[in-house]
Amino acid sequence: MNVRFLTSIFAIFATGMLVGFFVSVWVSNRPVDSVTDTSGPVRQMNGYTYINPLLECEVAEGSIDARKENFHDVLENFTNELIKKKTLTDAAVYFRDLNNGPTFGINEQGEFFPASLLKVPVMMVYYHLAEQDKSLLERELVFEKPADFGMTPTIVPRETIIPGQAYSIGELIQRMIVYSDNQALGMLTSRMPMKEIQNLFAMVGVGEDVLVDPEAKLTIKEYAGFFRILFNSSYLSREYSEKALALLASTDYHDALPAGVQQGFSVAHKFGEAGTGDVERQLHDCGIVYFPHHPYLACVMTRGKDTDQLKQSIVAISKFIYEKIDEQY
Repeated sequence: MNVRFLTSIFAIFATGMLVGFFVSVWVSNRPVDSVTDTSGPVRQMNGYTYINPLLECEVAEGSIDARKENFHDVLENFTNELIKKKTLTDAAVYFRDLNNGPTFGINEQGEFFPASLLKVPVMMVYYHLAEQDKSLLERELVFEKPADFGMTPTIVPRETIIPGQAYSIGELIQRMIVYSDNQALGMLTSRMPMKEIQNLFAMVGVGEDVLVDPEAKLTIKEYAGFFRILFNSSYLSREYSEKALALLASTDYHDALPAGVQQGFSVAHKFGEAGTGDVERQLHDCGIVYFPHHPYLACVMTRGKDTDQLKQSIVAISKFIYEKIDEQY
């Protein structure tokens, strides 16, 4: 059992640092393998809906064109205006054109609590293990009793796993991501090989302290790396990269990043909340927006005193980015 990582996860819950609220229209008897998004047009890439394995080269750091420079500056000014209006006290934004176009960040070295965003690498590790053991996702585990995380989530998952029932590992992954079920997360992390997630964190440049220290933070650029390697299929196989992003796209919660995007566009994303009481709240959302023929990665991390205001700030920043892309294409 991975006691250190599980203890860290539970400690984060207990202090209000890990709250999942990824709500979905998932039908309870639908198998994870059948996840699709039918909300509207998405880009078909080399026979896949959510990935493009051919786009693996990096945009050179510091090499910018006029479009990138102007986009960065106006977005930074827009974000600073939100801070001046006191809708938030701090924010970080990361943008990446997934057609090997502009890549830039605003306060990209600022550190935030990862919170429920950590569910994405947990899913990735299990899918990586499933590539080696095809039977893994079918194995069943019995959920004995709920863990007490000592807090009340801001948004309660639509469904949670039920004590006394058996669930396959594949279904636990589905519920952890689609419903953001923290009980499913607890069952999965308690059985996850520490070495596997250490390797994944090293691949994207995230420090191992995030795995074991509830007070550890990461940057928005570090976290965006998980979505980049899913899109490029450079950690998981194409099959499992597609499966992972399809799962992340299967939600009907549109109050953060998706709310700033034209209705009907698919968004594969994960968000999380951190903070305790009214002292400080953090709200983040990170994902891929499948703008036709020009998918892009957008991440927003925020800090302030009111979760609802943070949510509206993410919507505003997401809309600003979407409108800039829409103007260009």
